[in-house]
Amino acid sequence: MVESLISSICCRQLTFRDIYELHMNDEVPEAEKVGIEMKWWERPVRMMRLDYGPELHRMREADLDILARSKKEEWHVNCEWIIGTPGIAPGLGYQVTFNTPFFEKYPGLEDWDLLRSYLPFARKYGIKVLAYLNMHWYSYDFGTRHPEWQQRMADGKSYGEVVPLYGSGTTFCVNSPWRDWAYLLIREAMKTGIDGVFLDGPVIFPGCCYCDACRARFAERTGKEIPASEDWGSPLWKEFIRFREDSMADFLKGAEKAVREGNPEGVVFLNAGSWHAGSWRVARNIEKVGRYQHFNGAESFFHPGPFDQVLIPWAITAKHLMAGEKPAVVFSHHALGSWHYVPLPDAETRISIAQTVANGANPWFAVFDYALDHSREAALAPIRDLFGFLERNEDYYTATESAAEAAVLFSSQSSAFYLSKEEGLYLEGGSGKEQDLIADVGAGKAIDWKKRKALCDEIQGRSFWGSCYMLTRAHIPYDVILDGQLDDEHLDRYKVLILPNSACLSEEQVSAIRRFVERGGGLVASFETGRYNEDGELEESHSMSEFLGISAIEGAMVPAAFEEYVKVKAHHGAAASFAEGALLPRPLYCLKVRALPDAVDVPCIFMNPTGRLYSALKGESVYPAVVVREIGRGRVVYFPHLLADAYTRYKIREHEQWFVDSVKWAYGSEPPISVLAPPTVEVEVRRQRLGSPHNRGERILIHLVNNTGDMQRPIRDLLPIRGIEIRFSAPFPRAVRALRRNEDLELLKEENKVRVILPELETYEVIVAESQLPSTEVEGMQMPG
Repeated sequence: MVESLISSICCRQLTFRDIYELHMNDEVPEAEKVGIEMKWWERPVRMMRLDYGPELHRMREADLDILARSKKEEWHVNCEWIIGTPGIAPGLGYQVTFNTPFFEKYPGLEDWDLLRSYLPFARKYGIKVLAYLNMHWYSYDFGTRHPEWQQRMADGKSYGEVVPLYGSGTTFCVNSPWRDWAYLLIREAMKTGIDGVFLDGPVIFPGCCYCDACRARFAERTGKEIPASEDWGSPLWKEFIRFREDSMADFLKGAEKAVREGNPEGVVFLNAGSWHAGSWRVARNIEKVGRYQHFNGAESFFHPGPFDQVLIPWAITAKHLMAGEKPAVVFSHHALGSWHYVPLPDAETRISIAQTVANGANPWFAVFDYALDHSREAALAPIRDLFGFLERNEDYYTATESAAEAAVLFSSQSSAFYLSKEEGLYLEGGSGKEQDLIADVGAGKAIDWKKRKALCDEIQGRSFWGSCYMLTRAHIPYDVILDGQLDDEHLDRYKVLILPNSACLSEEQVSAIRRFVERGGGLVASFETGRYNEDGELEESHSMSEFLGISAIEGAMVPAAFEEYVKVKAHHGAAASFAEGALLPRPLYCLKVRALPDAVDVPCIFMNPTGRLYSALKGESVYPAVVVREIGRGRVVYFPHLLADAYTRYKIREHEQWFVDSVKWAYGSEPPISVLAPPTVEVEVRRQRLGSPHNRGERILIHLVNNTGDMQRPIRDLLPIRGIEIRFSAPFPRAVRALRRNEDLELLKEENKVRVILPELETYEVIVAESQLPSTEVEGMQMPG
């Protein structure tokens, strides 16, 4: 059988059944074939929390066998969070649902132990159990009993006094004696036999903490008092920012130890924070806390509102968490924002799961009290469908890795310490909006100093997710990388690196970026990238300036969202979509830079400012709007403006085209896989090593997520996309299958490519390209087309 199949490779298209028999059961992820034993938490995990709110007695009244079986057979989960301490008003995180002599029991459960009672039934159906432990929300009454535990503002007031948690309640400090109370709680929870804990909190809240314990620890660390107020010109303030992050990591290190005392295989993780701007305010740094947890997890809850909605929030969150090089979990409420008893629309639920798993992360859902509610089926249907698919096809999600060749830096250094020294950045230029014969052109006044850091945070967030969003719309697969990964080992995986205003970089990081480009990598950088060191201090010599092709920075232009332009001077790959002489809207925030006289090209230039609406153009300025150059075998594109920030604000098509043209030019070669589909179809490519040392292979997994909705959020209806074409350059696949459709796709050979057509994409599909062959072996294949 094997010999006949091998002889047929060069004379016909193989089916998946052929491939299966040829592998002779070797078709499993290579991690398992070479004898590496995977822990349960390293395998695909489907998590949920069925939340009864204040009615925890309902579990006591339920048939626990039926309940656990429903989680397995209806919800298709293999890991469940069970309430250990509740997250409900008025802050009952000090009460427990299990029996222990050290903590107050939740009313209504009396001597009934929720964890110990449910655990045997979960085990029966193969479900891992984690205890949810609320570690950030406590009632005022409990806080009064322990005043020395509370987080304090600089004026000595407790944080809960100033900002009541969820309308009522306070919070405790990780450096205070509460820490020992929390570790005892973890140890007691682990004695029930559970598989681990999820810690909801703790959080070091904005403006905290000035409690006695923090003051003593900071003095021991620095010999000085904690700064009394936010002062970005003070090295001591920046040290306080690091101290807060280090305190979070140190707390989690102790929590991991407490878990392992009860179960050496026990897992622990917390809500590690996400990519959103200003995360430094709550001391969340994934590179620090990730060392002491088994999953990197973060909330990505959908909330309706009038603000701009990120169309791919779960995808960006998953990529950011996966950058931490731990298994990742994206948290999604199956709820309409803060209306917890109204289910999220079916379409939003489906794309949240699809975006999460397409990027290699694990999905998690909190489902609120649907057991007796008429909307239970509305909550269950999309989860049953997609979780069921994931369960049946778990092998295709096991031991996969990203096949992306582009990387976007999420810089915690820049997020925390970037505060631009350009005064012109802080002038009010106006929105340009015209209504009722009134035009908002701004007053030209400088914004209050207190708003400056908030603006820089906003710029960082918009620049990062705008870059991610434009790459997704262009079907360019990418990874997110972190500051600690700006080294040769990590950068060697990629062909192009995007630095979205990555302002704060160390000399070592700058050197690694230089080497990456000299070896043949492409670089796309913007605005003040590399102008400050890792502490946010201005580098007068601007170590990256010559590398980026500029000789001087002469200040910032007045921000204006109207009647200011960029002119395309010459046809170049970094502006390939535009004709010579075309005018483009000028981004909001721009620098006046001078290009090096030699070895650079300036295909686009800023026009002189008009300064007002309905004004005649005033000719070309001397300042380039993009600088491109080749260094060694690599290519560099530098934008002296915040193009990605402008795109997030205005969604201007020309900005998107300009960015994508530049990335493709920096890329320097054609990607091995291309997808022809609308920009609302997300394309993620992952790789799976197969076989054993004597029979190796590779499986390419192309995840397609249809985000094409009804032009508003929440999305109620997804519009199916038909006739999606996927093109493969060498090496070619010998068999391609649409996993959700359970259908082999016909291989069509065309010049030096092989292509397949997906008839229809509803919400989510996985295109499996199996057992790739070198291009020389495909020449003899008889393919229709």
